[in-house]
Amino acid sequence: MQSSQLKLLIERAALLVGSSRSQGAATLEDVLRSRLAQFYAHSDGEQIVVALVSLEDVQSQTAREALRLLEHIQLHLAGKARHDSGHTGQEELLGTRDLIHIRTLLSLVFKWAIAPLQRRVCASIPTTGGSRRKIEARIIDLTTVPDDYVCLKDAVTRLVLLVLPTGVQGPPNATVLSSVLLDKHLPDLLMPSLVLGWLPKSLASESVSPLNDLRPMVIRLMHMLPVSKSITALSTILSDPNTLPYVRRSCSYLMSRQLLRRDGVRGLLLALFPDGDLSEENAPLEKFESVGRVLLTVPAGMTASDYFDVVLPQLLTLMSSSFDVPPTQRRVAAFALSRLLLPENNPHHTVTTRTVLSALHKPLLQGTEELTQQQDDSAEDGIHLSPGAALDNLQTFLVNTDPSPTLISATMTPIIPSVYAMSYSLDRIKSADPAMKATLKGLLETWGRLVGNVEGTAALWLIVSGEGGEWKLDVAGNIRPVNSQGTGGSLALFTPNDLQRAEEQGELDVDANILDLRPDPYHFVAFLKSLNRVDIVSDMFVRLLDAYRESKDAKDSDPLRTLLYLQLVVQIHSQLSSGDSSLNVLKKPAHIFSFIKHALETSQQQSQKPVATQRRTSQGLTLEDLRIVEHEEHGEDTDVGDSDDEDGSHPPGADGDEMTSTALDLLLSALEANPDLSTENTPILNDIFLLLDKLARADTSSEALKTLAREARMVLIARLASTSAPSSSKLKSSAEDTSPSNTYQKALKLLQDPLLPVRAHGLLLLRQLVSPRQPNERGGLSTDPGIDRALVPGILSIFLQSLQDDDSYIFLNAVQGLAAMVDGFGKEVLAGLVEIYAKGIDGIGASTWTKQDLNVKTRLGEALGQVIRRCGDALPKYIDQVAPSLIAIVRSPHLPTALRTSSVALLAQCASTSPLAVLPWSTDMFSGMVDLLQLESVQAPQVLPKWKKQPPPAEDDNKGLSASKALRPDYTDFKPTTNDPKIPILRRSALHLLVLLTRACVSQLDGSVGSARVLYALPGELMRRAKSTVSYVAATDEDGVVRVMARETREELDALAEAMLGL
Repeated sequence: MQSSQLKLLIERAALLVGSSRSQGAATLEDVLRSRLAQFYAHSDGEQIVVALVSLEDVQSQTAREALRLLEHIQLHLAGKARHDSGHTGQEELLGTRDLIHIRTLLSLVFKWAIAPLQRRVCASIPTTGGSRRKIEARIIDLTTVPDDYVCLKDAVTRLVLLVLPTGVQGPPNATVLSSVLLDKHLPDLLMPSLVLGWLPKSLASESVSPLNDLRPMVIRLMHMLPVSKSITALSTILSDPNTLPYVRRSCSYLMSRQLLRRDGVRGLLLALFPDGDLSEENAPLEKFESVGRVLLTVPAGMTASDYFDVVLPQLLTLMSSSFDVPPTQRRVAAFALSRLLLPENNPHHTVTTRTVLSALHKPLLQGTEELTQQQDDSAEDGIHLSPGAALDNLQTFLVNTDPSPTLISATMTPIIPSVYAMSYSLDRIKSADPAMKATLKGLLETWGRLVGNVEGTAALWLIVSGEGGEWKLDVAGNIRPVNSQGTGGSLALFTPNDLQRAEEQGELDVDANILDLRPDPYHFVAFLKSLNRVDIVSDMFVRLLDAYRESKDAKDSDPLRTLLYLQLVVQIHSQLSSGDSSLNVLKKPAHIFSFIKHALETSQQQSQKPVATQRRTSQGLTLEDLRIVEHEEHGEDTDVGDSDDEDGSHPPGADGDEMTSTALDLLLSALEANPDLSTENTPILNDIFLLLDKLARADTSSEALKTLAREARMVLIARLASTSAPSSSKLKSSAEDTSPSNTYQKALKLLQDPLLPVRAHGLLLLRQLVSPRQPNERGGLSTDPGIDRALVPGILSIFLQSLQDDDSYIFLNAVQGLAAMVDGFGKEVLAGLVEIYAKGIDGIGASTWTKQDLNVKTRLGEALGQVIRRCGDALPKYIDQVAPSLIAIVRSPHLPTALRTSSVALLAQCASTSPLAVLPWSTDMFSGMVDLLQLESVQAPQVLPKWKKQPPPAEDDNKGLSASKALRPDYTDFKPTTNDPKIPILRRSALHLLVLLTRACVSQLDGSVGSARVLYALPGELMRRAKSTVSYVAATDEDGVVRVMARETREELDALAEAMLGL
């Protein structure tokens, strides 16, 4: 029953919201004016309707009266509620129409008062971002901002006080009006509260200032509500594109604080997924991603470790099957965990990974039954799980997340030994739960399909090493670890009675694990077979063979461990080497290449031992040198041995050379027997290719090994080029024997021949293929050859490899072939040659040069020289690709002097071939050479008269200087990789380039008239500096050739000066 006062308030509300039709009203403004007039007439209020000018004024006045009316209704309801709480009495009952009036009043307040005021106040607040989205297209009047701010502050405060009349510490008003306000208009109330309460001081102004008293009331209001309702309201604000940046940050902070409440994460999921379960087709990925982003936001003033210690246990609880959680929340929790474990866009990856993986892995990595019992007893905080619960969470996690190899590898790899040990233990128990068996096998197979080769092999080797422990089922059917202390396996006698009992029970099997080896060889190889990973099986096979050899050779090795390796090898041979299965390791050449790689690596390791011995013997006289009687280590057994060993001992490294030679022969034979194998389809051949390169350059390798290594490298390069050719390039019939494609295949086949003349003929065929078919009418470069451009990289690699050959015939054919490729293909090949020539001048490796590296560079420089000569008058077309790299090499003082000299010589070759081509670069090259002469010139020792001669300096003071001067003329003959810039050959090359540049400028000046002469003239200041520097070098340099060349350069400079003056 309603009191008379409340009934009167409801009647006024009905007049204000328009429950009765207004007569004679045609527009909205007229309707509102009529309602206000009726409202004031009923309440005997002041008639101010006439003073309202516009529709907005009428709407604002209506909203203000609605808010004032709501305050009176709330005051009456709250007072009656407090009065009724003390004694029983009549309650205030509100009907459906009354509730509709209250909802309408609240809607009028937020739509006609809060919303326009908030829009105008927000428009006056500056933003830190430069690309703020415009709120509205129309112009907003900002002159009324102070009044708007006061009105908005008053309205928001009054609305909050409707729920919290006595402030933060007092009790809230538990009325119908409060429920309607918080249920229907919570986002509308929070938005202006955040705008005013969380306004930064840097954005505040005289008219708009932060309302700090509003903050604690809003926080109290949000903590009164369920987490899902608060997060829903905050999410609504965040989804608004017009939200101010600082309001968005405040919403994120408040949402993170909501997650710290009890069941905060579950409240977040209820807020974002209120519709129950979702199908796979309609899964909202954007919402899934938003959950991950929200959970990654750490509240300010809180460490990431403390924050995730609260949030992550809630996610693990939502994934657990022991709790009644909707499938949607379980899926979202698993997806959010996957995003927390991935390093992308996760600044707290280390903390989240450590916490989550510790909770999932720790139950499966325990080694004793007592520790597992302690886990079950201390599981109140939700972070500790039993082994069974951890397995369920792992399965739920993998089923409901993306199949990311990185994620699954990080989650499963550390516990693979334990999971396999559990699977093996359950397979031995016939009464074990089939569902748990299927779960373990599913986890292992999922991991095996997605894990990388190296990581998978390492994890499986831990199983071979005995990791994983032992497991058993307790009375309740839960799996538990077995205490391994005191239960170590021991050798037991297999008596005839045991044999008879095994035969009667049908347990006698050839593959039976009689000695209780861990892992069981038959079971483990069957597990490898179920993974269907031939790469991992092959690597395991090779590693087991190596381990068996090392264990057998070791004196103190465990015999059971050696037997385990042997049994595993036998089981792989028996289970994975029969039929045409894809897991047939014997039919796959990869394991052969693994042995070859191992042999080559061992050979390189052994090749370092003689060097160590030589260093040790060079230190001086040792105790062994003073020994008179040889030490007999074997006593009487010394005389026992083969008579063949009496002729002499094996040379050091002979066994290693024999093993390496056998490996190289095996490599050549395997490549010959498998024509389709190449580095493109067999990745391990890339590693072998690098080892062959090191073997061919090693000083300790014999000439026979170097020859075999270079031959194998050439075969691999030719094989790669052959496989890179299009399918239409294959040999088809003898009628097409003269086509370019067949000629190309024939050349590649000849390059794989062991005979030197045959390989040279293959290079000749390739050179003919890349040579142009018709000469160009303009001279220089010619038209493209008829071969496919897709084959150019392979041919280029073959010619570059042939440059390293010691045979001059092969080398000259390679040089001519590179020149022909530039003739045929132009810029593409020339740019590649220059890039290879200039590669390695920067970075860490730029200061570590070997003789072989320098040899390859200088040989390539010779090829570039021939290429530049053959360009002729067409060189200006390509000079922009050649000159910058060469100038960069010349300007690098840390590079070997021989390489810098080679670059200067190539620049000189450019100037000699086409003077017109170097003119755009003449000023830079001219200035660079003058600087080089000015810095690196070495003054000859001054000859003094006899009466002025002084005593010679001390021997120790002048020893280094005299030695360096004595060695400088021929220093490159003894140390080619030196970077000493004082060597005369560098100055000679610089002077030669200056002469050619000067002549080029003179020739162009003589043939030009008018303003065109300015293009070929050098700056006057540069000419003066060049002449003074050259004159100084001609007079003072210690090298006679340099002085003569400097005088010649000075004459050319004089001729250039005369040409510039027009004389």
